[in-house]
Amino acid sequence: MASIIEKAEDYVTSASISRDVLRDKLSEFLAVERGGLKLYDRALQIISDAEVSRKFRDFREQTRNHESILLRVINELGMNPSYVSPSAKLATEKATALLNTMNSPDGLTPKALEINAIENIVLAETKDHADWEMLGKIARQTDDSHLSDVLKPAVSEVEPQEDEHLNWTKEQMARLEFAALAKK
Repeated sequence: MASIIEKAEDYVTSASISRDVLRDKLSEFLAVERGGLKLYDRALQIISDAEVSRKFRDFREQTRNHESILLRVINELGMNPSYVSPSAKLATEKATALLNTMNSPDGLTPKALEINAIENIVLAETKDHADWEMLGKIARQTDDSHLSDVLKPAVSEVEPQEDEHLNWTKEQMARLEFAALAKK
């Protein structure tokens, strides 16, 4: 989440946002959400920790909603939701690479596979969190009132969930890694 100082500064400055660059970024952000869904699906097949599984099911459903919200934003801005930018293609390749590490169990214990799955979610959620922070910054700084009006409610709904996704998952990764390292 952006700091209070950063948000205050955003409200006193304004910027013209390039529609073409924004279209490319929204396409990328949509690909990140979709990649996250695939990562959650795979992680849920690997994770044995009941608390993590339960929370990941919740996060997956929220991520599905975030995908819908981005589609709505794209449509409300008069953009094509089927458009796939070069950065969206790259985001898809990154998600596929993370998924591939979850399908290669050679020599890893079930606990190590579980930790790897959680690490991959942390990586994906870090990018996803940054994307929504950027949309918040755009909403606060744009001189385009329509753009601001479309983005603000979306960001208000999603950003607190993204904070939870990232922070909670990092805590669980640390908890499970420490438990794997601790002598029994």
